[in-house]
Amino acid sequence: MMDAVKNWWGGLSMRERWLVGVAGVLALAVLGWVLGRPAVAAFSDLESRHSAAIEREGRVAAKVQLLAQRPAKSLAAAVDATAVDQYLAQSAGEIGLTLDRNEARGQGQATIAIATAKAPVLTDWLASLEGQGFIVDQLTITPAADGTVGMTAELRKAGQ
Repeated sequence: MMDAVKNWWGGLSMRERWLVGVAGVLALAVLGWVLGRPAVAAFSDLESRHSAAIEREGRVAAKVQLLAQRPAKSLAAAVDATAVDQYLAQSAGEIGLTLDRNEARGQGQATIAIATAKAPVLTDWLASLEGQGFIVDQLTITPAADGTVGMTAELRKAGQ
């Protein structure tokens, strides 16, 4: 086999040898690109998915820690001293949310609505309210076309 290749190579002129050599280099370059491009793309995809998973794990750990905390005594006393609807309006206003509807529904209960909010901010606020002793009886979250969400919820203080 090698003798046949040597005889063939020996029968080529100098110009033909240069053309075959350049064609071989180009063929190797194309083969390297065809095999290397998907491998590089796969590694970069793995890196971005790993970074996203690390970020999600941090968010979940923070939310678990927030939910595991017991409400502070002074906070519970402040909620007891203030009407629930007033406390919810103040709490939402502190983080930049606007309550479009805020109706007291008896002792320690309220119905609220928010027309537009960013989903992470809204869910973090609801989680903090649950950590402060509120119970969400009913919750409806509706996505909007601009990437925000709307929400209606019925909340009550624990033990009510």
